[in-house]
Amino acid sequence: MNTKAIFSLILGSVSIILTFLTPLGFIFAIVGFYIGFLSLREIHKTGQQGRRVAIAGLTCNTLAITIPLIIMIIHLLFLTPADFRLVIS
Repeated sequence: MNTKAIFSLILGSVSIILTFLTPLGFIFAIVGFYIGFLSLREIHKTGQQGRRVAIAGLTCNTLAITIPLIIMIIHLLFLTPADFRLVIS
């Protein structure tokens, strides 16, 4: 089993939870996505097991990256400046 794939899945799971709590989850997701990509390349070259785990890690990290971006776009499109003042005060 490829250890980078396992680490990518762990970072993906943690980053999904942290995405809703702190911006740190977004950073974990970027790191986890990169590690998942590296693990897929390594699995392809060496023939190790863990391809499905690496794909699951990439999926979790992709979700943890896209969910905050989608939420940010929805806020920018549908909230008026008056709504922002209500949230701040």
